Amino acid sequence: MLKLFQTAVLALAAAAVTGCFSKTRTTYHAGDEAPPPFMAGPAAVLLTNLDGFSAHLTASIPQRDGQRRQMSGDLLEREGRLIFQPQTGVKGKHARSEGGMFFIWHEDRNTGYILSDPLQAYAPVMSRVQVTNIAWNTSGATEEQAGGHPCRRLEAILQSSDGSSVRYMVWQAEDLKRFPMRIAQVGGGPGLTLDFTNVRLELPAPELFYPPEGFTKYESPTALMNELIVRQSAYVKSESINPPGGEPLPVTGPANMHPVQTPP
Repeated sequence: MLKLFQTAVLALAAAAVTGCFSKTRTTYHAGDEAPPPFMAGPAAVLLTNLDGFSAHLTASIPQRDGQRRQMSGDLLEREGRLIFQPQTGVKGKHARSEGGMFFIWHEDRNTGYILSDPLQAYAPVMSRVQVTNIAWNTSGATEEQAGGHPCRRLEAILQSSDGSSVRYMVWQAEDLKRFPMRIAQVGGGPGLTLDFTNVRLELPAPELFYPPEGFTKYESPTALMNELIVRQSAYVKSESINPPGGEPLPVTGPANMHPVQTPP
């Protein structure tokens, strides 16, 4: 079993047996529940027309304030479905329990899920805008290196159902069945860029692309994130009461009082 695929399996297996919120060190904020734009945005179609893969992704995402957000993690694809597990900055024994948010996207349905390890929960999410056409401009294609692979760089123009369009430069690896080693949005100022390493052309297990059995369903991503923030606040208060190393107070939140437990 390949190492990256093993990492994804172990991470999801941990989600089924863990859930101790007191171990979580991430500070949650409203908006953290939004799927990354390379999943629920136009760029997803450039990642879901392959025969299955696993890879490490580094993304540079433009923000409204002009800054850029750097995000990295493991991305897997199978039959038009994606799963992304962000990499955290915590190392050692807390590396897997810190944060615990990951994302699933079904491009064919334009829907997906956000999932939380600490809550053992998920929420459905959807996008109202869908890519309706891809046009490849091959006239200006050039040969370049990207991610250590010989690539063919060409332009893709994506048109969406809301009438908008976006252009990307795509570096397709000649030695990896034209896998897009690099994707860079062009035109209209700084845009999304994606860089891939450790690419494995493989079919991940299909069950990875659905919420794990036993996870509680929340009605919306906002409800799930509100629950995380409420529990986080309660845990911080419990730490101020209990000495370090003491047993934390139990934490509950309003969303957790009436969880929805329906199958995905």
